[in-house]
Amino acid sequence: MKNMENKRKGIKSWNPLTSLYLIIVLAVVSILFDFRITLLTVALMIVLAAVSGEGASFTKLWLKSLVLVCVICFALQSLFIPGEDVLWSFWIFAVKREGVQKAVVLCSRILGVGSAILLGGKLIDMKHLTAVLEERGMSPAATYVLLSTANIIPQMSKKMSAILDAQRSRGIETDSSLLVRAKAFFPSVGPLLLNALVSAEERAITLEARAFSAPCRKTKLREIADTPRDKALRAALISILVLAIGGRIALWIALK
Repeated sequence: MKNMENKRKGIKSWNPLTSLYLIIVLAVVSILFDFRITLLTVALMIVLAAVSGEGASFTKLWLKSLVLVCVICFALQSLFIPGEDVLWSFWIFAVKREGVQKAVVLCSRILGVGSAILLGGKLIDMKHLTAVLEERGMSPAATYVLLSTANIIPQMSKKMSAILDAQRSRGIETDSSLLVRAKAFFPSVGPLLLNALVSAEERAITLEARAFSAPCRKTKLREIADTPRDKALRAALISILVLAIGGRIALWIALK
């Protein structure tokens, strides 16, 4: 365990609760201020991901998901929100200044919060985070629900890949046109759901066999270090969050 901890770089070497504080601060700061602060925050997230050894995977996922969503939202907002100041027009389409302004606000918030969520998914070990939350007094049932929710998409994806591989081994075409893929996909949903139900029952039996609901103090397989550095970082992050919220309120009062 110590060797694995030593291999962690950047944010991954922090206590997971400290990393969670950082993600919350980045998300809140990105939605409190205008798009320029959001862009700086997103750039900082990319740097943090690179320092932690997840720069390439984070950037690839960021481009495939958030940037695509923001481009679509920006186009729809710019074209269909009514306004008087027309910046560009073609046929029945017209881009209005009011639409562009609202699109910038919406896309900056999606980009900021979404990037923070993606960064958290890449850098926070959910098993370690739930262990720390249990130490802080959270119910084991609540932490189990949190961990299961975070893992459901990766687990379903792996099971779906296994089912499709089994279909290919039987000679079923799964990699041709969109129609062929749809024909191969929908019959796979039934086994996937049945597998998920069986897995849920198996996990419940396993948990009870390990005295999950027993009213006693549980032993732990892993101890998560909470160093003075982590405590100082959490205090600094809380201060930054308070200052950001206070600064936004002061700016709103000044502009009102």
